[in-house]
Amino acid sequence: MAILDGVKLRIGLTDTMQDVLLNELIDDATARVLAYINQDGIVNQTVPDAVAWVIKDIVVKMYNRIGDEGKQSGTEGNVSNTWEAIDLSKYADALDVYRESSQSRRPGMRFV
Repeated sequence: MAILDGVKLRIGLTDTMQDVLLNELIDDATARVLAYINQDGIVNQTVPDAVAWVIKDIVVKMYNRIGDEGKQSGTEGNVSNTWEAIDLSKYADALDVYRESSQSRRPGMRFV
């Protein structure tokens, strides 16, 4: 199942009206994951299939926060909401196996 289809299933969308927005969120989440695993264009530009669920999870969180970006919590009447920050370290157990070691980077490229 494609990431877009998985996200739409999780948030209950059956039409294509939000596809442009969802694809933008998928691109952003993918970039975050690639940066985390040190594959942000230097070696590989694709997220390993085994961690596609991370992208879906992040996109659902991003979608659910639309209109409430920057808030940590909110209350309306008797309903209280708390949003967690999108922190990739939460997914470290799944992502760290794909992190590029510093020895595998191209010679001469060091970031300090």
